Amino acid sequence: MSAEAPDGSGEWRRLHPLSPLLRGGVVLVGLVGYAASQIYENVLSSVGLDVFAPDDGDVEFDDGSSGPGDPVDQALAHPFIALALLAAFLGLVALANWVAWRFARFRVGGGQVELRQGVLFRQHRQVRLERVQAVELSRPLIGRLLGLARVVVQSAGGADSTLTLSYLELGRAEALREHLLDLAGRSDEVALDPSGALARDGAQPRGPSSPVLDAAARPVLEVPNGRLFVATILHGSTIALGLILLLGATAAGVRSVGPLALAGVPAMIPVAIGVAYSRVKQLLVHGNFHLADTGTGVRVQEGLTDLRTTTIPIHRIQALELVQPLWWRRFGWWRLRVNVAGSGSSEEDDHDTTLLPVGTLEEARVVLSLLAPGVPTAAWGAAVLGDGPDGGWQGVSERARPFDPLSYRRNAWTDAAGAVLLRSGRWTRRAVAVPYARIQSLSVRQGWLEGRRGLATVHIVTAPGPVDASLAHLDAHAAEVFLDVIADRARIARRRAEPARPYLAADPPGLVDWVRHPQGSPDTERR
Repeated sequence: MSAEAPDGSGEWRRLHPLSPLLRGGVVLVGLVGYAASQIYENVLSSVGLDVFAPDDGDVEFDDGSSGPGDPVDQALAHPFIALALLAAFLGLVALANWVAWRFARFRVGGGQVELRQGVLFRQHRQVRLERVQAVELSRPLIGRLLGLARVVVQSAGGADSTLTLSYLELGRAEALREHLLDLAGRSDEVALDPSGALARDGAQPRGPSSPVLDAAARPVLEVPNGRLFVATILHGSTIALGLILLLGATAAGVRSVGPLALAGVPAMIPVAIGVAYSRVKQLLVHGNFHLADTGTGVRVQEGLTDLRTTTIPIHRIQALELVQPLWWRRFGWWRLRVNVAGSGSSEEDDHDTTLLPVGTLEEARVVLSLLAPGVPTAAWGAAVLGDGPDGGWQGVSERARPFDPLSYRRNAWTDAAGAVLLRSGRWTRRAVAVPYARIQSLSVRQGWLEGRRGLATVHIVTAPGPVDASLAHLDAHAAEVFLDVIADRARIARRRAEPARPYLAADPPGLVDWVRHPQGSPDTERR
């Protein structure tokens, strides 16, 4: 790498020559394996050791003569011809990959990162550096064996606005990642209190033009794979499937219902395969989980077969949620999820929205102190374990009991010094925190059943993601108070965080106006 021009010099550079092999390696290995098995079978057949097929004799025509067979099959039956055809096929594949590699180039310059690829159908992708949200490294299993890595540049605009450089040498990929982060100038907008005090660990506040220097990340915690395995198995889908199989096995022992029970076994096979696939995927995605503090964000490294390294600045985190399913309560485990700006709403790939796949409450508090330093630790304790209106929590009334007979006493909200906290759930405990500066809009919805009992549901709209910041079945008057209070504090927080944006000085009054749907619709919304 030292003999070449740096990747950030503005010159067009090529990817690693083995990139086509890694992109299509699985298909190529499958084709080669199939061809090798056929050649091996033909070789054994030529020496009279055909053990793959029974000796059924030659196929005879109506006149009793043996069929001559297909000329292609006869040619492939010869081992030397088959080897020559295999060599020719591999040569064509290698030539196509070489041409694709020659026409794939990238460069960093002119305030953007660019990628050109394709021969017949050319593609040119560009990402402006000021739009870069994060740069992550991905190392699939084959890439790790070859010492290669994939650089994924995420820009503002969602999951479809990423640019992927597949593949580079590991050292070169790490240097390019740090260089892109430095050029992008992405950092956390550390909030100041009115006196100008530092908001986090005494670090100097950094503006949007300051570079992210996360090379010296401080390790925070790691999740043991054994704990992750147990927590992955203790899932609602696996427990439900186990109960169904247990009931089926019990019913199969009764003669009168045995045939009916056995008839449903084939229908459970696809369900079992789907459940197993989702659970194994969770293990592969979140295995070897390590989290480190970069000073302006957190760095997550995870993956059993595809090792990913992602740095998430704090300014991209829009909402946080602690979740504890019922079957995790005995172990005291929690999961921490976040909504990240620019990551989209898809939950298929949640490696950058799950910042603690499974951990104790103390471990979760450590991570929360990094992601939401303004929220007191005691507030999180009341959010995840509290019950009732004690401690300043604003809950729902007895009128909500028919809607939530078990959890209506837990459903509540409170102000937590820079963020609004919501808690809900009796069987599955949830606690959500949304920083005031990250609130995009607020709404109140009231269905006809809620309207008859004078209730309404409030929603805090943030960036798309797995966290749902809503509180159901508040009193209608309490919902109005909620919107008035949260809207005012969101305005103040945005003015402090972004003083250079003049339109925030006077938000439009429509933010807190009632808007009724026409023609007497039962839904009422306030934005």
